Amino acid sequence: MSTSSNKNTIFDFEVRKDEIDLAKSVPKLKGASNWRMWETQMFMMLRFNNPVYVQLIRDEIKMPPAPIYADPSRSSARALLFKEAKGDKEKEARITAEAIEARSIQIVSSNLELRKHHADGEEKWERANNRAFLQFVSTLEPQISSSLGNITNVREAYLALKDLHWNPSHHATYLRFKKLVNLRYKRGDPHTFVARFKNVLGDYTAFVGDMTPLQELRHFKRAVVGNPRSRFFILNLMINEEDPDLMGQIYRDFVRAVRVHPMFSKS
Repeated sequence: MSTSSNKNTIFDFEVRKDEIDLAKSVPKLKGASNWRMWETQMFMMLRFNNPVYVQLIRDEIKMPPAPIYADPSRSSARALLFKEAKGDKEKEARITAEAIEARSIQIVSSNLELRKHHADGEEKWERANNRAFLQFVSTLEPQISSSLGNITNVREAYLALKDLHWNPSHHATYLRFKKLVNLRYKRGDPHTFVARFKNVLGDYTAFVGDMTPLQELRHFKRAVVGNPRSRFFILNLMINEEDPDLMGQIYRDFVRAVRVHPMFSKS
């Protein structure tokens, strides 16, 4: 759902006196872990301060294009007058040197108005972008804002961070990693837990590549060490790094240890 209004133009932009401090009202962006929450809050607060800020990020308001100026030369002014006459002899008869001069002056004046209007639009766009950018950056952790380098366009900054922290593949990887590191053996059949652990691990390594056996072991130990039923397994853990089936043996030892030593209370 859009968080901005399409009715505004850059010429409507005026700084509001009641703008809030986004640095105090929006949780700092840390990365993929809080992107969604940050993005929602950031857009909501930016829009509260001024809908134009959000429209700049969403590319709904662009830098005003350079105007097309009419040719003020007398030959062009004369041709324009004859075009407007549309073959009317009476009107053509009134196209005198004075009329041509007057139209030329009128074109120059019109061009000056166009130039002023365009300059006003550029100034407002720059001012709105600068204010939006400063407020946007105030919601970022230092290491996040430093990644923007020399970017000063608020839309470019948002897109750069979105590509870095909210790329679908990045987020999918993060979710799988989070699921892996939060997995814990609490109760139930140890063999079933091993199968579950392997499944979660496989989902993660499908995105990042295979782990070494020792890396896999570290994740497995973290998943089971907090359960009293795993105590005997942890105390008697033997690691042979030369064993090509190291983790297969570890998993079998875990299942056997938990099943053979049921005296520890279940958690």
